[in-house]
Amino acid sequence: MHTAAKVVLILGAVISVIGIVGFALGAGQIDDLEDSWNTFEYENATNGTIMIEDVDGKGDIGLTFWVKGVYEDKDGDDIWDVCQNTNVTITESPDVNNSWEWAELLDGNFYYEVQANQQCDANNKNTNYDRDDKGLVKIGRACWGCYEGNVSFESNQSVWVTYDEKVGEEIAEDGFLVVLGFGLGGGGICCGVLFLIIGGIMALTMKDNKNQDMMYMPPAGNQMLSAQTPTVTPNQTHMSQPDFGNPPQGGL
Repeated sequence: MHTAAKVVLILGAVISVIGIVGFALGAGQIDDLEDSWNTFEYENATNGTIMIEDVDGKGDIGLTFWVKGVYEDKDGDDIWDVCQNTNVTITESPDVNNSWEWAELLDGNFYYEVQANQQCDANNKNTNYDRDDKGLVKIGRACWGCYEGNVSFESNQSVWVTYDEKVGEEIAEDGFLVVLGFGLGGGGICCGVLFLIIGGIMALTMKDNKNQDMMYMPPAGNQMLSAQTPTVTPNQTHMSQPDFGNPPQGGL
């Protein structure tokens, strides 16, 4: 397989794994988002004390009170029965930012409210089922515009209390992580798959570069000399024995 194809395939696999992990983290944050929404400072309580943080020093939106029940008006007086049956008293509260509308008049105390500016008026538009899965309905709020300090309450009925600004901050943080996880995870998976496809095509179409990288190896020096030096065959000289003939016959 060509080296470039291997690199692209490895990158695709790594990016895909990162995308899957990011997507899983985003999915996991959904449960945290639900937990943040259902965060109560008090549950099924008739009294308690909550610390208002007011981080920016400009006042806090305060607390919301919920009770078990339904919105109904059995006595026909145009006020929800759950409101009439529940009395909440604020026994301690910090100073308020008087520049907020109604803050000076309310002075941190509890006030009935289902929807804004409708108090507990019994009409179909004045309902709040945000926590209906827990069987809770909203009846009112307290500490509107409060600065930092303690808020203490007492109630003749069991109530559930949410610290609205804290819940809002946690939801915003968890929501951001959900979007980030799904966004990066989905993008990572798409990019990873694209790289894998490109790498696969490269692997099928590009030739292996091993054959292209072969180098010429010159023969060794002695082999070159052996090849270039001709073989010389020495001439053979044949010597014949001298013929002295027959010795002379006779003598002097």
